Amino acid sequence: MTRARLARTFGLTGLWLALVLTVGAWLGLWLTLAPARAALNAADAQLLTLDTGLTEARRTLAPLDPLGRPETLEAVQALAGLARGAQASAVLGAVLPEQTLRDAVTLTRQWETALRMRPPLPALAEAQQTVEDWRGRVQFLRGRLMLTLVAFGSVFTLLGAWFAAGQWALYRLASEVGGGEEEGR
Repeated sequence: MTRARLARTFGLTGLWLALVLTVGAWLGLWLTLAPARAALNAADAQLLTLDTGLTEARRTLAPLDPLGRPETLEAVQALAGLARGAQASAVLGAVLPEQTLRDAVTLTRQWETALRMRPPLPALAEAQQTVEDWRGRVQFLRGRLMLTLVAFGSVFTLLGAWFAAGQWALYRLASEVGGGEEEGR
């Protein structure tokens, strides 16, 4: 095998090698960053679900918001006091069944607890804003991850193209020199 033919073979092999290495680099980057992309996608989906749930909770609680005012709580506390007083009263105990009075005390206590423990709409709005902020961060990170993938892939592509150009030049030069040697014989 002559030197020119060997150089052509190396040049052609180098071209294929440049192509395989460039595609391999892109595939390697894609596979390396796939777990991070999957985690960011899962986080975004969970945050979206939470955001939707908070929106639904706010929409459901909005008509009941007037019940959460301090005046309503004071009225319920007054009713609870009346129910406890009625339960302690011997006269009302004779007229109303004892179970009815106990139920009235229990109901007003539960109502008072529910009014004290319910999340106020501003707190839900604040929680929803926090979730939306985190969704923005996750989407920003997802964009940066894709930018990183494209940037590194582009660098590997340029290096592969540079290597392929050198191999193509070797192949062409060897073809020209090999062609001249064969004509000289």
